[in-house]
Amino acid sequence: MPLEYGTIVPMHYMNAGSWAKVLPVAVPLFATIEENRKFGAVLRRVIETSLYRVAVLASGSLSHKLVPNSQVGDDQWDCDPPEFSRQMDLRVVELWRTGRFREFVRLLPDYTTKCNDGALMADTQMLFGLLGRDNYQGRAEILCDYFPSSGSGQINVEFHL
Repeated sequence: MPLEYGTIVPMHYMNAGSWAKVLPVAVPLFATIEENRKFGAVLRRVIETSLYRVAVLASGSLSHKLVPNSQVGDDQWDCDPPEFSRQMDLRVVELWRTGRFREFVRLLPDYTTKCNDGALMADTQMLFGLLGRDNYQGRAEILCDYFPSSGSGQINVEFHL
């Protein structure tokens, strides 16, 4: 994949010389929310039984209402998502920041369908399946402010175990 893809850029720089073993996982476009959650849970079980130290680097966006072809151009990166989606994104970030993961998981099915025109936030479904879903008791470290890109909401977050 080209370097602009979310996880490819960090891996290009973090894994120079290919010192780490990398298993790329593509998001299945037509998988259901439940299939993505289960896949994340299976990954967790595999990691827990592994003898290796494992890091998971996930890439996805918050809301998605990508710009139409007629708006593609140099200024597309500054296009905000619709206000409803932006407000939902900010609420999600607040739930993560305050450790209210059970509330987020309850919100996730509606958030997925109402604020995403992509692959049903498959990446987020997988990630929270891997983290333990509503049993996740770690901490979300917000690494940057929320920002728009091409009509989607973006943020960088580290979920600590």
